[in-house]
Amino acid sequence: MRTLFFVIVLANVLTYGLGAGWFGLTPDQSRLGAAIKTPTEFRPGAIDVGPIK
Repeated sequence: MRTLFFVIVLANVLTYGLGAGWFGLTPDQSRLGAAIKTPTEFRPGAIDVGPIK
């Protein structure tokens, strides 16, 4: 359990560090998604939300 705790804490610190810019660019300075178009749903009526048939 102690090992799992330290793994979770380390993952949280690394995630925070990436967002805070400890390892390079901050997320607002990076342009990773700028060249990628967002997916578009062309037929919204094709999605059927309801009980399982």
